Amino acid sequence: MSTYTADDVLFGYRFNNLAFTVPTPEITDTSQDPSVTGRFFSGNTFRDVDGVNEMKIGIIFRIFSLQTQKLTIGWGDGTFSEKNLSVANNDIARNEHEYTDGLDEHTVVFTFEKPKQIESINTVNVNVGEIIPEDIKKFTSLRSLIFRVESGIKSFPEDLSSLNLLDTLQIENAELPKIDSSLFSLPLKNLSFLGSIDFSTSEALESLSRLPEFVFLESLNFTSTSLTEFPLSFINRNLLKELFIGGDNSFTTLPQNIPTSLENLELTNKSPKLTSYVNFDRLVNLISVDFTNTFDNQNLLIGDEISFLHKLKKVTHKATNTQIQTDSVINNWFNFIVTRVFASIEEGSGNDKFRDMNFFLIQTANLFNLPSGNYQAPNGFQKNVSNGTPANELEKIYCLVENYGHTWEVGDGVTNGGTQTFSPS
Repeated sequence: MSTYTADDVLFGYRFNNLAFTVPTPEITDTSQDPSVTGRFFSGNTFRDVDGVNEMKIGIIFRIFSLQTQKLTIGWGDGTFSEKNLSVANNDIARNEHEYTDGLDEHTVVFTFEKPKQIESINTVNVNVGEIIPEDIKKFTSLRSLIFRVESGIKSFPEDLSSLNLLDTLQIENAELPKIDSSLFSLPLKNLSFLGSIDFSTSEALESLSRLPEFVFLESLNFTSTSLTEFPLSFINRNLLKELFIGGDNSFTTLPQNIPTSLENLELTNKSPKLTSYVNFDRLVNLISVDFTNTFDNQNLLIGDEISFLHKLKKVTHKATNTQIQTDSVINNWFNFIVTRVFASIEEGSGNDKFRDMNFFLIQTANLFNLPSGNYQAPNGFQKNVSNGTPANELEKIYCLVENYGHTWEVGDGVTNGGTQTFSPS
């Protein structure tokens, strides 16, 4: 195990650097006044309709320091600058430095006065290079290491045991060949490899077998990782509360080895879609689920397996891009709750299964997720006695709201992102 004796000394040498090799293409940023053109510290760019590189708006390089300290930045072109870090989040601006040497990439070196007092490093849209710097081991107060949206990372240093406070690791859109062995020594509670690893390869699949070694795990994001199933012993990780496994993961039946402690499940944009509700009956502690683009709601009824989820209170279906899709979701849940009588219509009956739920059907940039009909009591409706004979989907929502205590948020059919909410009177 590595040991460190002072903030700025490792075996007698100054060793406080983090070095990232980042692309620095020629870019234009017209969002600033005045506009800027040149090569800037920005990490990543996008091309506009004319093919011109422009800075991405959401570029963040953020450092949280536990003490005030000086940060020296070597920009990789022979120039340096200094920043005074406060006890707060400190940002390196996306146009912090302009390059005039014409080179396509530079190695930017951050030298910290007190590396042991850095609690988090958070980047968005910054390509930090293929290898996390070896010197990250010196940052022994790190609790959070996040590289969102883009990162370029392919590997981690060996032996990260000095980072014994690090509980959050988030890597997005990297090219990791496997879960590095050094990561299993970390006390991680929150782990995300969104779009960053391919578990269909033998090397990655072999590393997946060690996943149960993360004994403190509370949140896991394996969205778009070609996941098919979890290791058998992972089912015993009973601290896990949150799981994200949507995207291009290849399973069409929910993985069986999910811990029953799970409270929040997200299966957003599942491709291929799930073809049944098999294995959902195991998740008896589930409170919230995101079914956005998870099932073919027009042709697949909600399975009886959902009837075991007595604690379920929040359901999201955001990808209702047409009124037909919106109506299909409503009809599915009305059929499940009312027609198949998986919930009691009587308030105060002592049976609160599938009562007092919240449904979200909002598609932010779409006008067509307004359910059919008018929001009104159907013919024959009696509060907590009868649902009558609802003639359309908005009348069905009325029944679910007034007789089962639901709240439904749907589109208003007027403006992009416009919403209307129906809740008990």
